[in-house]
Amino acid sequence: MNDLVPLTAEEARKINLGAQGFSHERTPDEASAAELESIMNAMKVVQLDAVPIVVRTQYLPFFSRLGNYEMSLYEEIAYKQDKWFELWAHEASIAPVKSEPFFRFIKDRAKKGETWKGLYKVATEEPEYVKTVLEEVKQRGPLEAKHLNDPRYIKKSGWGSRSVGQLALNWLYRIGEVGIRRGNNFEKKYDLISNIVPSEILSLPSPTEEESLKKLYLWATSAMGVASARDIQDYFRTRSSNTRTLLQELQDEGLLTRVEVEGWGLESFAISGFGIPKEISPTCFLSPFDPIIWNRERLRRIFGFDYKLEIYKPKSKREFGYYVLPFMHNGQIVARVDLANRRQTGVLEVLGAFCEPSYDRGAISKPLWEEISLLATFVGCPVIQIKRRGNLSQPLRIEQKMTK
Repeated sequence: MNDLVPLTAEEARKINLGAQGFSHERTPDEASAAELESIMNAMKVVQLDAVPIVVRTQYLPFFSRLGNYEMSLYEEIAYKQDKWFELWAHEASIAPVKSEPFFRFIKDRAKKGETWKGLYKVATEEPEYVKTVLEEVKQRGPLEAKHLNDPRYIKKSGWGSRSVGQLALNWLYRIGEVGIRRGNNFEKKYDLISNIVPSEILSLPSPTEEESLKKLYLWATSAMGVASARDIQDYFRTRSSNTRTLLQELQDEGLLTRVEVEGWGLESFAISGFGIPKEISPTCFLSPFDPIIWNRERLRRIFGFDYKLEIYKPKSKREFGYYVLPFMHNGQIVARVDLANRRQTGVLEVLGAFCEPSYDRGAISKPLWEEISLLATFVGCPVIQIKRRGNLSQPLRIEQKMTK
């Protein structure tokens, strides 16, 4: 049995931050497309979400790591140059197109019914309609579901697909026949996957499920720096009954190293030959859907930070707010801020700002104000308004007055 490499909790945190691209120095200059691509290559995958209360979440991980950049660069790389593609990985996500072959097994699983029941039901009960929809995408794509010749609207209220056409398109997306582009308002436009992923990638032989899982486990470990077996499965949502065996094979092949992290008590791994950053102390906001935040148990383990997304709670039951961004300072998550981008008036509202109990408000208010100012510039808000909720609101108001 291979020896365990001991790591302190502090070393694990630094390795995690370095692997996630936080070692990149943020500068006053706007980040370049090459820098965005470099950060994507570090994270491997970025989760998507349509909620625009501050800015759509997919833009924030790059801002956290790089600082200010033109959001049009993201659109250019993803939907015009087609260097990234949308997929169902860690929920709805976007990833480099080079990874496409290693997700094909998930599409094969979907074809066997391992997907949302409503999608599989349409595929099995309406096969001719699904073929018609696919043919329409071939002839007229990229197109939205509502622009199908026969969208077959569903008369129901609540969340979910509004038409059988939407279900058919989502089925075709899940099995890899079509891909997604985005319009100006984040609307889905479906196109043939062959028009999105380059032919030199699509023509590659499909790896086996075992080969795919091993590659994804390697990428997940690389993206997290150090991770438990459960963390590794969760990163791309690629759970398998063979995980333990596959991780052992990667270790036997010299690609992974087993580590023992202080306080974790979990079987854990790092990429073989890993290093520990000497100094890494990022200060930034984190999206609720940042890879650092996804896994709440891991978040507590590494940063001692408890976080819940309260969007779906009634207002009266929210503890901190509707869209709360964790604030990292010097590599520790020290506060959380409820923010809202009032686009019509150009105001970034700080609805509430809360310091974590073990940190000094006086040491946090200045860097937090600077980060709020940077975020306001990024999302195009010339005005910042600070409400009176939270134990950091008054210190922030003082910082704001001092800069005027």
